[in-house]
Amino acid sequence: MAVHTTPIADARALFGDDLLGPEDVARVLATDPERLTAADPALRDQVPYDAATLRAARERDHLLVFRTPTDGDMPLTVLRLLERFPGAIQAKLLKGVGYLLKDEWTLDQEPFAGRDTCRLEWRLVHRAPVPETRNLSYALQDEALARYAANLGLAGALRRRSGIAIVYDTILFARARGARLLEHTWDWSDTPTADGGYVTAGELSSDGLRVLGYSRAVRFGTLGVCAEY
Repeated sequence: MAVHTTPIADARALFGDDLLGPEDVARVLATDPERLTAADPALRDQVPYDAATLRAARERDHLLVFRTPTDGDMPLTVLRLLERFPGAIQAKLLKGVGYLLKDEWTLDQEPFAGRDTCRLEWRLVHRAPVPETRNLSYALQDEALARYAANLGLAGALRRRSGIAIVYDTILFARARGARLLEHTWDWSDTPTADGGYVTAGELSSDGLRVLGYSRAVRFGTLGVCAEY
């Protein structure tokens, strides 16, 4: 299937500060965009969406973000982001917390935190959780997201973000734009935790982003899915 693309200059004109491109990410990471896109240089100039898709996404107040698996020197994991940006994640989560998890759960002991990286790609992302997915258990969120996607003609296209993608998007937009995504909400990822839950992140504030793991049965009004496609 042919992939329709749009020049990044046109996409930036449409999205403005809601676009985070290779140059923006490179500036935050103090590296060169060429190093971040070495495996696919076309990503530096072209966004892999057609103009109609971008316009529709913009009308729904979505974000357009470039993701990289590396900071130019090392894999850009959650722990590497913390190393680069101390305080980006709430400090007590590195010391142990028992909220909805086993006692003394710590983020740095979760395998995904030191292992997972984003893919080298562009993604359209919902700025806030899809309203239809809020206050639902994990399985019911999946069903609600599927119905929402079908109503938009995007059946099979929308998906949850990974844990690292949520953290990456939130921290990078905060550093590049001063934006507090997920300031009052939570996004539930498709990344499992060691004890059978799934990574969730939210409530970004002056002391950092909260990154936790919830069991599939949890539900509350500010927890939903910021779908990507």
